[in-house]
Amino acid sequence: MKKQLLFGIALACSAFLTNVMAAVPAVDPAVYPARGTMTLTSKWLYSNKLNNYNVAADFVAASGMARGMAVKDGKMLFIDRGNKQIVVVNGATGVKEAPVALASNLFTYIGRNKANTADSTWTAGLWGFQDIKIDNAGNVLLGNIITSNTGRFQIWKVNMVTGAGTLVIDQANLATLFPAATTMRFDAFGVWGNVNGSAVILAANASATAMEVYKWTITNGVVSAEPSLIELDNSTATGADLAGLANLGSAPQVFPLDNNYFYVDGNATFPVLVDKDGNVIDGFKSKLSALKDSVTAPAATPKTIWTMNQGHNGVVEFEVGGKYFLLMAASNTAGVPASTFRLFKFADAGKAFTGLDCLWTFPQAGMGAASNAYRTAMPCVEVSGTKANIYVYTGENGYGMYEFNTVSTGLKDSEMSEVMILLSDNQIRISEEVAFAEIISITGQRIVAAKNISTLDAPTTKGVYLVSIVDKNGAKKIQKVVVN
Repeated sequence: MKKQLLFGIALACSAFLTNVMAAVPAVDPAVYPARGTMTLTSKWLYSNKLNNYNVAADFVAASGMARGMAVKDGKMLFIDRGNKQIVVVNGATGVKEAPVALASNLFTYIGRNKANTADSTWTAGLWGFQDIKIDNAGNVLLGNIITSNTGRFQIWKVNMVTGAGTLVIDQANLATLFPAATTMRFDAFGVWGNVNGSAVILAANASATAMEVYKWTITNGVVSAEPSLIELDNSTATGADLAGLANLGSAPQVFPLDNNYFYVDGNATFPVLVDKDGNVIDGFKSKLSALKDSVTAPAATPKTIWTMNQGHNGVVEFEVGGKYFLLMAASNTAGVPASTFRLFKFADAGKAFTGLDCLWTFPQAGMGAASNAYRTAMPCVEVSGTKANIYVYTGENGYGMYEFNTVSTGLKDSEMSEVMILLSDNQIRISEEVAFAEIISITGQRIVAAKNISTLDAPTTKGVYLVSIVDKNGAKKIQKVVVN
């Protein structure tokens, strides 16, 4: 009895310590210079680079278990396949809310047992609870993984109150429909439209020998009996950005813009715009210079040029105030900086890559280099008036929210709060109590953070540091201090 009691106390203490060790949202310390009237401001950020996304309490799910992210009504939704739940994060604050436990029948089906004597419940695909997307009507959809044409591909629509699911796609006869595609693999899916009315759902094949996308059409809420095959043009004559590729690379994503066009993005590609017949419409081959960013480099190394690399898969188009933008994963965990996103502006409503203008690469220091073998680096955007909330997630490396404004406020971040920050007697002294303060090294590593304070102990190591505060009115300030 005593051993059991002690063991129970130890578990309780362990759980308590895990909770108190959870980090608090930080602010990306970089200041992104205005581009004309356009500004980008970090609202909050968890990342390996900021040292606040490195223990279990910080993570949205266990390693490898959160492979998809979507956004609905200001909430970031992560699919946690290990716990069969949707993790909900408040997009305004970065604080986790109560998760949505999912019904046990999702990604299952009823079939005869091996002896053919009774019905049994079987699991669909290799893994359920793999990907999450939101359709244009706000329906939350989940998809599974299949690794061959004998796999059963399913898409479920989820009730976010009860966790119950409604089956949208249950494709069990892919081997009959496409007998040659024996190495068929779907890691993710894309959706456009309203699955209760008219919509399309697409999945890219991650096979090592195929350049394929499969398309299901939904009419009046009823899905087509079988998908159509879209063979992507990889010829050297007309395939442009896909020319010469044998496959899209691992864990490809597909993002439909409407019934006729979609972006495809794999480990071996940058995002490529393709039409419903598989023809390559546009891509970075039209403007290779857009792969390079010479405007976001830190002040300490102003001549640095950052070049995008393939590896992470995620892209979204959006419009704000009559201007058109493209946001995508810019570097993978081996890139410099590691795990970033890049925001581009199109020249006009034609949205041609030839008119792309690089605005910023962010976070400026990257999110981190922790292994992300499933390649998820998902950007999502919600637009309101002249502003857009930009939500980003890089598997194993963190997540955050930035505010993009197309009408300048005329204020720099460092002028938004009027509190004074001073270094005196080995302490950082703040002129009034603030809601949150942190000290960050010039390389982006968090040194210390605290809430509701007016002083912080200065670092003991000489060097340049950034002090970031959020005052009681919610205004922010970032200031450099030099410790001698």
